[in-house]
Amino acid sequence: MSDAPSSTPLTFSGHETFALRSTWLKKAFDLLIETPDLFFQEDAFVRLGVGKNMAQSIRYWGRVCGVFERAPDEPRHVITDLGRKLLSDDGWDPFLTTPAASWLLHWNIAARPDVAFTWYYTFNLLKGGEFTIDGLAQQIRGYIRAHNLREPSDVTLKRDITCMLDCYRQPGENYIQQQGEDVLLCPLTRLGLIQEIPGQRGSYYLVSGEQESLPDALVAYVILSMLQVLGRQTIAFSDLAYAPRSPGRIFRLEEDALLRRLHRLDEVTNGRAYYTDQAGIRQIAWLNINEPGVADVLLEQAFSNEL
Repeated sequence: MSDAPSSTPLTFSGHETFALRSTWLKKAFDLLIETPDLFFQEDAFVRLGVGKNMAQSIRYWGRVCGVFERAPDEPRHVITDLGRKLLSDDGWDPFLTTPAASWLLHWNIAARPDVAFTWYYTFNLLKGGEFTIDGLAQQIRGYIRAHNLREPSDVTLKRDITCMLDCYRQPGENYIQQQGEDVLLCPLTRLGLIQEIPGQRGSYYLVSGEQESLPDALVAYVILSMLQVLGRQTIAFSDLAYAPRSPGRIFRLEEDALLRRLHRLDEVTNGRAYYTDQAGIRQIAWLNINEPGVADVLLEQAFSNEL
């Protein structure tokens, strides 16, 4: 799969440096049901019970997480199908308490270069998996220049990277004292995907492994998404492990851990997909990538196994 983003301008701001909070999406969802033009009203921050900058951040996160989107020709937002199924009072997980919710939000953010490019680059394109804020900014800037894309300012880019770190890293006591207890409420923190390198303050690494809290059904959902983008019924193991937007890359699954999940794919998908290894060619075959409703079935399965 190509690692180049579309011609749509890349986004490096909008969160106002606030990490996502677990309660924000449900709060915005409930208000948007009754007031679709909420974020176009001057008192939106009052209705949300937050400051003005934080209200803008909630709008950003709702869009980036894929739970609502701007209406094309009107000053209002529309709840997406995913937003309704996830955040309704009887939805899959309206308060984002399960690992499935955290992994799904992580996928929605990190798999789309146009909405949160720092996230996309870090989890799809970063080589080696270790970085500092300055080093990552330099790599991203090099990528932007190589693709003739519009560059953000140095301050904007480093704030974006810092916000990403705030979403994922396990906070220490000093950081909690500086930021307040709300930092613990980001649903991405529990994934443990970014940690500070011991003894190297300001240096971080991406954590790969088994990812035991990641539902098999969500891995299957991502594989189906990849196949639909490609318009194919088969995909090589190497692409599932290392290509941009792959489960191996975004979920930081080690090869053996990914392979074990692929062996279970036949059972997880009720025979819709299966793993093969013939003549040294390892791949996944999906019988009908256009079968209606399968993506929702897999997501529902991911949540139903936890709740």
